[in-house]
Amino acid sequence: MVRQLVSFGTEGTVFAGTATPRPTPAAMPTRPAGAPPLLVMEGVRKSGHGDGPQALAWMELEVARGEFLSLLGPAGAGKSVAIDLVAGFLQPDAGRLLLSGEKLERLPPHRRDIGLVSSAPDLFPDLTVLGNVTLPLEARGVARPEREDRASAMLDRWGVPPSLGGSRPSALPLARQMRVAFARALVHAPALVLLDDPLRALDGEDRTALAADLHRLHGELALTVLHATRDPALALTLSDRVAVLEGGRLRQTGAPRDLYEAPADPLVAALTGPCNRLTGTVVSIEEDTCHVRLDCGLEALGMPVTGPEGSPLPGRRCTLVIRPEQVAVAPLSATEMGEDAVPARLLEAAFAGDHVRLRLSIGQGGELVAHRLPGLPMPAIGGEASVAWNLSAARIHSA
Repeated sequence: MVRQLVSFGTEGTVFAGTATPRPTPAAMPTRPAGAPPLLVMEGVRKSGHGDGPQALAWMELEVARGEFLSLLGPAGAGKSVAIDLVAGFLQPDAGRLLLSGEKLERLPPHRRDIGLVSSAPDLFPDLTVLGNVTLPLEARGVARPEREDRASAMLDRWGVPPSLGGSRPSALPLARQMRVAFARALVHAPALVLLDDPLRALDGEDRTALAADLHRLHGELALTVLHATRDPALALTLSDRVAVLEGGRLRQTGAPRDLYEAPADPLVAALTGPCNRLTGTVVSIEEDTCHVRLDCGLEALGMPVTGPEGSPLPGRRCTLVIRPEQVAVAPLSATEMGEDAVPARLLEAAFAGDHVRLRLSIGQGGELVAHRLPGLPMPAIGGEASVAWNLSAARIHSA
């Protein structure tokens, strides 16, 4: 499952031809080659509360000028701690923070050349919309006519019409308040923009539209952005690079596609998008192919990956990782589907807009999730099915 790619004609072709193994990528660089770093986090540590885990166990990271870098991880991963350290709301227990070569630890928050947007707009309720956005310019001694012109222009960039300049923030819906917060953070053209999950409270069209404008203005204004989020789709869509954190530790850094297609370990795979993680034991390794006996009784093939836990070895425990969109499902017997296909039974099918999510049983007690385009033939619930995947899409990690 599967050395040969499989096709089943009009059933929605999944694979055809012979698999070409994808090489395991080299370790991801901490910043794009040749780009001078604007922000440097060098051996930064920050203790947590009480006897709990460290909020930030070790952070080595550089952000290049003009780069959009997202810190991705679950709650408690250390993302907001990293943002607060750069902003100056927290001080590191060890390590150095440099912005444009200057040590940040020496500077109070108001003297750091940054703009910050948090998960709440944090606007001053007693000031107008225009008054909120002019504040950073007023603090820097910009004359009133100029600061009002610059604030109005920035509000316009974020889709806030001039007619709302005299309104109080409380009169605006949350999505528009967040746009005002972005305008205030960028109006003084800061060297670095810090975003602490600013889209978390939004959903639907408001969230999509604001994310699109953020992506557009990052390019138009040549912004350098350090962005913290729990949302893998948002991180992968917006970012030049993504740094995956968990438990206060940096697990992997790289381009979005590299992290999605070649995660360093099963945890990074799970944090960057939906995936199947099937446990088993390595039977043998021949060249670039790893033969695995899964705990559900089936045998499968994949690409061995050297990660933080080392390389898969014969006789050792392992985890096979495969993305749902890489799993081929046919309403046919395994023999009809093709070489290395295995029998399955459809347990559940859920429509999800651009795909149908299928949950299938395989072997003895094993389960697998597959994504299939709507409108293609599918097995009946409880009916006969087969599954297969491309060898190069399945990755075997040491457990």
